[in-house]
Amino acid sequence: MKNISASIALAAIALVSLLLSSCGTGGSNRPAGSTESTKLKDQSSANSMSAQGEAARLKLSNKFYRPIVVRLERLGETGRRDITVPARSSESIRLKAGTYKYMAVAEGFRPISKYKEIEARRSYTLYF
Repeated sequence: MKNISASIALAAIALVSLLLSSCGTGGSNRPAGSTESTKLKDQSSANSMSAQGEAARLKLSNKFYRPIVVRLERLGETGRRDITVPARSSESIRLKAGTYKYMAVAEGFRPISKYKEIEARRSYTLYF
């Protein structure tokens, strides 16, 4: 029974990872070496720079039956923000525009780490 649960958990993480990589219309900011449309990069940069001080809404949705902790770090700034999302629940926060690295961990699951470009006056949802 544990092997089946572990297999289902791994499949869920793979699905969540796939959903996160295609989540949002602003595109994700990937580490150097990845390919992405230049037009999309230019559009994201222009929007971020024009509204640098304005906030965006980020919803963290936890589909697991265990609580998760999501750590957000804005690139180019010191400090970080840890948000605990209860099992089968969601949390909404407001963020400044910019590029963020986020990491999510839950007991019994492999941690994930990705990058996300957040534009001002937009709403985003990350599913875990």
